[in-house]
Amino acid sequence: MRQSETTKRRRVGIYGWGVVAPGAKNIGALDALLRSGKTALRTASRPELGDGLFAVGDPDFTFDDYVGWIAERKGEAFATRLKKKMGDNVLFALGATIQAMCGGNAKSPNGVKLETVARELDGACHVYIGSGVGDLPQSYDACRAIDTATRAWNQFWAAPERCAARQAFVETGAIDGDAPPTDPTTLPVDSEERLEARTAWDTFWSTRSTALKEFMARVKAIELGEAAAGPATKDGKGSDKAHLDDIRRRVRSMRSLFDEIGCPAPPWSSVSPDLIWNIQNAPAAQVTMLLETHGAAWAPVGACSTFGVALKCGRDAILRGEAKMAIIGTTDPRPDPALAGAFHEARVMAGTGEVNAPFTSLRGTHLSGGACVWVLGDEEYFSSRGIQPVGGWIEAVALSSDAEHIITPSVSGPKRAITAAFEEAGVKASEISIADLHATGTPGDLNELTLVEDYISPETRITARKGQLGHGMANSGGWELTALAMGLREGEAYATGIDVSGLHANVKNPGAIVGEKAPISSSRVGFKLMLGIGGITSCVIIRAS
Repeated sequence: MRQSETTKRRRVGIYGWGVVAPGAKNIGALDALLRSGKTALRTASRPELGDGLFAVGDPDFTFDDYVGWIAERKGEAFATRLKKKMGDNVLFALGATIQAMCGGNAKSPNGVKLETVARELDGACHVYIGSGVGDLPQSYDACRAIDTATRAWNQFWAAPERCAARQAFVETGAIDGDAPPTDPTTLPVDSEERLEARTAWDTFWSTRSTALKEFMARVKAIELGEAAAGPATKDGKGSDKAHLDDIRRRVRSMRSLFDEIGCPAPPWSSVSPDLIWNIQNAPAAQVTMLLETHGAAWAPVGACSTFGVALKCGRDAILRGEAKMAIIGTTDPRPDPALAGAFHEARVMAGTGEVNAPFTSLRGTHLSGGACVWVLGDEEYFSSRGIQPVGGWIEAVALSSDAEHIITPSVSGPKRAITAAFEEAGVKASEISIADLHATGTPGDLNELTLVEDYISPETRITARKGQLGHGMANSGGWELTALAMGLREGEAYATGIDVSGLHANVKNPGAIVGEKAPISSSRVGFKLMLGIGGITSCVIIRAS
């Protein structure tokens, strides 16, 4: 749907940006990497990543670089708590946000102004920071913790001295109900079969343990009794202090009970609450706490198109007049072994140990992690504050869905988003200086080249950067958009590192593919295509300022 005439008069600019990426700890480092045309991907030497089978992109990041900035504003305790409780997704996002608050670098003329404006706008400063896969390491830690605790727990209560049913079975071979599973002692020592059988065996007997039932009755009594014991205030409601005292008494009583019985820690008390503190909306929420803003803040999720989705959320909020500033972005974990395995088994991740550039051998992509955060602003308001854009203007953001296939984009699906973006921005193919594609180094690259044919001219330069920065999941769209905006600003398409002599034979217009840096047309307008798993497409059109 086209914006109304009133809404169209608003203009949204990019006033600050920050990155955490492979080979690029900040915008300055990203600019240097892009100008060099080199790749930041390296062959992983970790056994769980094939020990030389996969090239991946580990982000260049040290949270200590930002502790001083945070402590100066929120205190040492706040900074220490972040470092202790937050996973990489939150920390990456905070680092990129702090960079963005400085306009992109410490020498930016926008500098502290953006931070001041964010605090002053308060509720009119929105935050939309999403993730492609979430903080997977936090989930893994929780799974491992509860699995380990459950095994120990069941083994304890399955022991004959705590399970009368098992004791009777040992003595007489009799049992009421279903027969027990395979006795693990009958299987080879140290075998996987024995381990699995031991788990099933202990689970079977622990559920029949009368001692466990008695123990759980005492646990419930403590929970019920202590919860009701707190004193009431004059208005009949328990005070905060009374509730906290109840919790402390309950914890002490539980510890005493566990010490008395000598049981291991139960599964429900073995998972760190950090799992909760690092859910999908945590990065956005932590940014509001850091900057002390109270506008809308949540995590948009659109797979590999998430940056485009977040960008649309922020831009739309400004166009509607709900916000004057929007901090938008993405964050995803370091290269993850489980995700690498899933990508490889889906036949979309190269397993040669070498970097596979887009449009070449089509062997697959490379995982990477980090963050990308932009500060968007209403032109009229920011101009009145003496703040100029660092990355040009967002002329359009459009989304569509294929409704066809989980991985391979259809021809017509993405065209819906591209066409809508072109209509909103009022641009023609002849004006496009750079078209940056999603291009993951798979056969889909050729489909992408086909679907953009109607939206480019012979002068359009085509770029793709997953051979430089890897597939940062949700971040790729942000990193690649940042590179596009930088190139438009400088009047050139930055080098991609693609060896154009090795382009796939089915690339129809090899001369348009950028390897080394190349000059661009004077219009300095570009579009970025993002194709997400599930058929989620985002098309963004940027014009240099």
